[in-house]
Amino acid sequence: MSWDPVWETVYRSRAWGQYPGEDVIRFVKGRFSQAEEPARVRLLEVGCGNGANLWFMAREGFCVHGVDRSETAVHLACERLDRECPAWAAAQAGACR
Repeated sequence: MSWDPVWETVYRSRAWGQYPGEDVIRFVKGRFSQAEEPARVRLLEVGCGNGANLWFMAREGFCVHGVDRSETAVHLACERLDRECPAWAAAQAGACR
């Protein structure tokens, strides 16, 4: 399966996908809400886009990582996490630099 470069255009042209999907919220809460140390739970999102799901998971205290083929989307995700979740674990490791 190949990557569709239309996503680069989407992320460059408008704000899109600012909030996590309800299914993601249910999954994370259902699987990990009882974790004694949320920061020790590492979550990876493949195709993270602009980081809406990562933002939610980081705010819940989890260690988050994401990958996406759109450089613009990754940049937007890192900016948002740095701005709104300054203690997010992946940023501490310099993943967005």
